[in-house]
Amino acid sequence: MKQSIYIQFEQYLFFKKVMLALLIASLSTALVAYVLNSTSTITELTAYYIYTLSSFLSVFSIYHLYTEKSTDYIYLTEDEIWFKEKEQNETICLKYDHVDHFETRFSEIIFCTKQEEKMVLPLNSIRDEKKRWEIKEFLRNHIRQIRDQKMTLLASA
Repeated sequence: MKQSIYIQFEQYLFFKKVMLALLIASLSTALVAYVLNSTSTITELTAYYIYTLSSFLSVFSIYHLYTEKSTDYIYLTEDEIWFKEKEQNETICLKYDHVDHFETRFSEIIFCTKQEEKMVLPLNSIRDEKKRWEIKEFLRNHIRQIRDQKMTLLASA
């Protein structure tokens, strides 16, 4: 039976959908203020206040959309681990065959490869303790299975 775990980290208040909604709302508010000002329903000073507020909100949302990074995730399969590294903003694929051992901490998992590299899988963004435990148990079981398979191959040789 193939098993895999996929966890996408929770997003915060200013994520992409909220920023797009804010941009559309501020631009439409500026358009409504223009129409109401041209029909003399609101005063010119009120229209200028609305234009100023709309332009600040538009610039803020465009800036945030421009600087937003992709969401982080963890994907565990039968053969490998995929996760996003925050500092370098790159996706890391780590095969279980290349993992020598790993250490678990509350907020991170440290993988030590056979080439003596250390890779850190941060778990800070996972708030559910059950999901953290599930990831750790999944890794313990799979890395143990690979070691057992290698031991039986060595014993049979």
